[in-house]
Amino acid sequence: MKLDQKYFIPFMVIVAVFTMLFIVLTSFNFKQQQQDRFTEYTLEYDSLLTKTHPYIGKEDSLRLGDLSGNQVLLVFWSSWSEKSANLLNEIESITQYDPSLKVVAALVKDVTDSAEEAIIQHDFIYIDGTILFNKIRVPGIPSYLLLDENGNLVSTHVGYKEGAIKDLFQ
Repeated sequence: MKLDQKYFIPFMVIVAVFTMLFIVLTSFNFKQQQQDRFTEYTLEYDSLLTKTHPYIGKEDSLRLGDLSGNQVLLVFWSSWSEKSANLLNEIESITQYDPSLKVVAALVKDVTDSAEEAIIQHDFIYIDGTILFNKIRVPGIPSYLLLDENGNLVSTHVGYKEGAIKDLFQ
């Protein structure tokens, strides 16, 4: 079957529109699947509160369970990620209004020396988060999860969107 020349351009426009719609819809679906898997893997990881994580720049280590009685925001970040820096700045503004929130900044896929500037800038608890990042299969950087006062998972989030984390605390 041969396509008449006068219908070729409209045909190609229709194909392009359908292709673009397909790409957009599958992208949204993929992002939601990542979010769902992150939540699922976090819930399945039974050592979340008991496993020790080494502090950055200290000899000691931290168990998230040691922070019970407080809401804990566990943030996976890297010094080379501009979106991570933006997220940490937003979190800093939240902690000024809610001092009971404990922020654990889990440095991932990074050399701790290159993260010193960010560590000095924010008053968070800093740990090496690469092992935990891999264990719960976090799909991207930055990502975060919120635990309630009893250590139960409240929320997970993948990626950075300006102002999204503030909605979590309002």
